[in-house]
Order: sequence, then structure tokens, then C-alpha cells
Amino acid sequence: MKILVANVGSTSYKCRLIEMDSETDLAKGGVEKVGSENAIISYSKGKTEIIKDSVKPVMSHKEAVQSIMNYLTDEKTGVIKNINEIDGVGFKTIQAGEKNGSVLLTKDVTDAMESYSALAPAHNPPYLKCIYYFKEIMPDTPLVGVFEPGFHTEIPEYARIFGVPYEWYEKYQVKKYGYHGASFRYVTGEVSKILNSDIRSIKMIICHLGGSSSICAFKDGKSIDVSMSFTPQSGLLQSARLGDIDPFVFPYIMEKKGITLDEALKEASSNGGLYGISGAGKDMREIWDAADNGNSRAKLAIDKFVYDIVRYIGSYYVLLGGLDVLAFSGGIGLNDTRLRKMVIDNVKFLGINIDDIKNGERSEGIKTKPDSKIKVIALNTNEEIVVARETVKVVGG
Repeated sequence: MKILVANVGSTSYKCRLIEMDSETDLAKGGVEKVGSENAIISYSKGKTEIIKDSVKPVMSHKEAVQSIMNYLTDEKTGVIKNINEIDGVGFKTIQAGEKNGSVLLTKDVTDAMESYSALAPAHNPPYLKCIYYFKEIMPDTPLVGVFEPGFHTEIPEYARIFGVPYEWYEKYQVKKYGYHGASFRYVTGEVSKILNSDIRSIKMIICHLGGSSSICAFKDGKSIDVSMSFTPQSGLLQSARLGDIDPFVFPYIMEKKGITLDEALKEASSNGGLYGISGAGKDMREIWDAADNGNSRAKLAIDKFVYDIVRYIGSYYVLLGGLDVLAFSGGIGLNDTRLRKMVIDNVKFLGINIDDIKNGERSEGIKTKPDSKIKVIALNTNEEIVVARETVKVVGG
């Protein structure tokens, strides 16, 4: 079975065509800077790079999809004769309210995505453009949405609900949804394999740390809580997102600066987070460079990020009633060994005996000594294979 996995951003389109019998990549491609005269196109056939950073006009997501489809079916660069050889298309979708899960993208589901676009304004609209185009060019091929909150649907109601008027919860579904579901699904599955243990027997905290970050508490084979809440703006401090904040900051700052709510939200979401505190950049490597050169704001941003991570780990440790595995994934979680050590040093009293040599390596694997009560494991997440696997499940009924 051949599954195409589509990952859509506000100005990007990436996809992988996967042969599911062996879970190997047949081809992958992507377009950056969609909507510009200088879009950047890349395409690989198997492990062979065919097109690298080719610059040409790609003015819409529709054009981006078509450009990669052309490479997939081309006589020289292609791996299929025509698009009908694709058995299903899986989308790493973000938000559809009560329709969240791994589901066929019926009209009811796309209508729900339209309705909830305000919760994911950078994601839902471009995803919908691509989904509608795929429906045009592949009307008989199943299209599946693997929604990020789907992993968190079993979080208890008391952990989902906010202290808002009940009408907001009941009528408008204002509640915790959680995100990064594909990453958490992959990591929990891999940890189970590494430990050769039933996934339902492992108490786990997963720290997905990158440009977008969140932490999940996992017990009895399911997510019981997650740091990201109603929108991806909440929870941990993000690259440029605020994280947890008192909502009454907004009317206060609107009055002080004489700005509208939209202006305040735009300023907060583009100039907040690690970037807002540090002033040094949105990439953690830039922030570390600034801190190492004596930038006190950059150091403050790192300290705040670590504090938030430790705060959630402590909270979830109590909710889980103990811990077997502390897992790290995402670009920062896997590769930023200094930050990972800072986090571990703050929680090692729980029963972590870290192997400093292994933890100093930017590689996957167990980072603790054999006698450690809690194992620390770093993993390179693979969200696309999760989307592909879920798509196979849905297509196969």
C-alpha cells in the first residue's frame, strides 16, 4: 500500500510517499516560501536527491502540490506512473473540534476545520486549500486527517475543563485539546519497543521540545494530560509564542498602548516567547550563542524555558503517581544536550542517575545508567510515519 503524507504550513508544503509494507520512503518533496516568486523546491527519489533548493515562482498551495505531483509521476524522476497508484493521502491536521481523531476527511470534518480555523489560523486554512485540491485531482482516493488532538481524547473531563462559564464549555467547546499528538504517539510506541514492555505498564512524561514545544503525561496506554491547551499558543514558552499567561494581561496592555485586541494578539504571537524575552532570535542555538557572550536576556529566556519544563515535569510526576521514563524529542529535546542536562539536574532527585557521557551525545537512546530508577530516553520523532500508519488503519476500516 502506498500512502502519501502531507504536512502543510502557512507558506510551505511537504510530503512523503511511503510504501507501507516495508515503511520505506519512495520519494519526498517540499516547497518553502509558497506564495512567492522565489519559492524553494526540493525533491528526492528514494535516498537520491533529484532537486535541491530550486528557486521558481509558486504562488499558491495548489501549485505547490501540483509541482511535487509532477515529480512523482514524471518518467525520469517519478516512482509511480500516475496518481491513482496512491492508495490514500494522510494529512497531519491540527484542529476540528469534536471531529478530532484519525478520520476520513468528509464534508462534516472539513466544515468543522473551517469552523475551528480561529484556533489554528496558521494551519487550518492552508490545510483546507490542499485538501480541497486533492479532492479535485483524486476524487476516488481516501483522504484522512490525523488530527493532533486525537492522541489526547481520553484526557479526563476534569483535566479538560476550564473555570469558564459552563455555556462556553458546553456550547462552544472551550476546553483543553492538546497538540503534538503524532509525535507523542510515535515516542510512546518507540519507548515501549526499547524497554520491551507493554505500553500500558509504562508511566511516562514526554517532552517534545522544538520551535513548538509541549509536554505530555502518559499512563495506562493513554495521554492523561498535556501542557498545550485550547490553542498551540498555550503551555510551555515557545519560540515566539507566549505560553501560559494571565488573560487579563491583554485588556491591560491594550489600554496602556492604545491598541486593539487583534494588534495585541499579533504582537504577542510574533514578538513573544523565547524571542520576546531574549531579543536574540527564535532559534535556541542563537539564544545560546547570545547567552554565552554575556547577553543576560538570553540567559533569562533559557532559565525561564527550563523552569517551565521542570514545573510541568513535577506536576505530571505527581499526577502519574511516579515515573518510569522521562523522554525527550523534537529538535531541542534530541540535540540540545546542555538544556537537557539543565532539566535533568533539576529533577534527578526523583531517581535519575544520568550517564553524562551518553547524555552529552546528540543521538537517540537511553541516557541513564543501568541502576537509574527513572530512565531518560532521547528520540528523533517521526510524525509522518504515524500519520501514514493511522491512514492505513482508517483506509482499511
